Amino acid sequence: MNPELSFAQNRLNQLTEQLLSETPVTGDIIFFADEDTGGASGATWRFEDEDHALLKDRNFKFMLMELLNTLIQHRAGEGRTNTLHGIVHLEKSSPSIQWLTSDEAEQRRNLE
Repeated sequence: MNPELSFAQNRLNQLTEQLLSETPVTGDIIFFADEDTGGASGATWRFEDEDHALLKDRNFKFMLMELLNTLIQHRAGEGRTNTLHGIVHLEKSSPSIQWLTSDEAEQRRNLE
């Protein structure tokens, strides 16, 4: 397994275990990077209203954006600047991350 991918996955797992344990939340976060500053520039959150409120109440939204900043900076430091954008999928609070190009992330955001 790619060590960097497992680093990101491990950090996501820790965050969801800490903030969403025993709470089955399902949805997607499509995120974008500011390639000049090397951090997250924004995200599109696709969740049911009550799940969205829960993510905000448990501080998950803020903490995930902070984690994404760290992961984007890590990728940029490794020279992986072509795929700094991506999607985090939660399936019953089990996270996965897929790194995408800017065009791929825009396409994903525009699907729905």
